[in-house]
Amino acid sequence: MKFVYMGQNGTLQRLAEAMAGEICLSETDPGALMKRWRERFQISQKDLANHLDVSPSVISDYESGRRKSPRVETIKRFVEGLIEMDAASGGRIAMALEKLIAPEIASDAILDSREFGVPVPAQLLVESLNCRVLTHRALLDRDIYGYTALDSVNAIVSLTPQQLLRLYGGTTQRAAILTNVSSGRSPMVAIKASQIGTSLAVKPAVVVLQGVRELDPLAVRIADSIHLPLCVSELDSADILIKQLRNFEPQI
Repeated sequence: MKFVYMGQNGTLQRLAEAMAGEICLSETDPGALMKRWRERFQISQKDLANHLDVSPSVISDYESGRRKSPRVETIKRFVEGLIEMDAASGGRIAMALEKLIAPEIASDAILDSREFGVPVPAQLLVESLNCRVLTHRALLDRDIYGYTALDSVNAIVSLTPQQLLRLYGGTTQRAAILTNVSSGRSPMVAIKASQIGTSLAVKPAVVVLQGVRELDPLAVRIADSIHLPLCVSELDSADILIKQLRNFEPQI
């Protein structure tokens, strides 16, 4: 399955191939993966159907599994449609996802990623996620330009420091949002380790933990020692948090 995007240094092509490959290789529920990718691009079934010149019920049937096995050409059109629609609105979703797609990082680890059109004070995002701020509250006045939300079970505890840096997108002006966290120790140790041996300490502007059952004091000490705002979201589930993120529209 070939995708050709000129003038993008191959990044959009790699993204498209990764998306299509994941759907094609799914043996159990390709429709669920189609739905997940569409939601990551924040595109409705109706709008995608209009772009592809099909009935919305066609998109719904594939995503729900009523149409069991999408053809390769159908998957190609689906992926191209998402990337084309995102490009028409500035390409911010693809820009964020391009940084995350790599053969060694399963997309199951990435729940959501977004680039803001304008700089946003970190405090606004933290407030929208109903967070308790544990360290360095004053630093939340700094602007951020996006976020990456990860499933900690599938990602943080199994990633190398180098992979973790890739997920930050190479900038310190993003929020790292980690869901299904048990104690917070593992992700904070990973963030600390990611700075070892680098000429420039790279860390997110703020870390938000969700699902914490019993916060490890070491996580707080690490955040404090590296001057990193650490926050704990009181939202009940990862699904609610992701929905809140996608609805986040700060009034600057």
